[in-house]
Amino acid sequence: MSEKVKCPYCGNEIYNDAEQCEFCKEYFAEPEIKNIKLTSLGQFIVFSCLLPGVYAYLWSLLNYKSIINIASSRDRAKLKTMLILALPFCIVAGIINPIVLVITAKIFLLGISYRILRIIEKYSLIKYNSAVTHNEYGWFIFDVLYIVYFLGTYPERVHTPGMRMCFNINNWIKYSLIFLLGIGIAVMLTYYLSFIDIG
Repeated sequence: MSEKVKCPYCGNEIYNDAEQCEFCKEYFAEPEIKNIKLTSLGQFIVFSCLLPGVYAYLWSLLNYKSIINIASSRDRAKLKTMLILALPFCIVAGIINPIVLVITAKIFLLGISYRILRIIEKYSLIKYNSAVTHNEYGWFIFDVLYIVYFLGTYPERVHTPGMRMCFNINNWIKYSLIFLLGIGIAVMLTYYLSFIDIG
C-alpha cells in the first residue's frame, strides 16, 4: 500500500498516488481520457473537408481502443456493433445513390458519436464523480467533430459539472463555417459526379 502525504490544498492526509483529494476534492492532475489520438480541432476540420464522413469514421476506429478501455461491456458491444455495421451499410448505400450514402453515413456517425459521448459521460461520473454532459445540438450537427471539441474542453467540463457550452463563440462560428463550407463542396462534387456517365 502506498504511503500517506499531506494534501497541498487542504493539509489532510491522503495517499501519495491519489488523483483527487477525498476531503477538498481538488485534482492533482488534469482530468483526461488517456491515449486519444488526433485531438486537434483544426486538423480534424481540414481532413474532414478532404474526406467527408470517411475521416470521422477513421477517427472513431483509431480511438476505438482508448474509448473501450473506459467503457462498460454493454457500451463496448454497442459501439463495436455500430462500427462494424457502418462500413457495409455505407457501401450498399453508395451503390444505390450518393444521396442515400450521405444520409446513411450521417445516421451511423450520429450513432457512433452519441455512443462515444455517453461512454465518456459515464466514465466521468464514475472516475471523477462529475456529471459531464454534452450539447445535443452540437452533437447532432457536428457528430464526431463535436467529440473532438468535447475532448478539448474535457478538463473544464469535469471541473464544472453540467457545463454544456464552454466555447469562445467566435472561434466556434469560424470552425463551423469552415467545416460547413467543406461539406458543401463535398456534397456539390458528389452531386456533380452523379451526372457523369461512366462507361
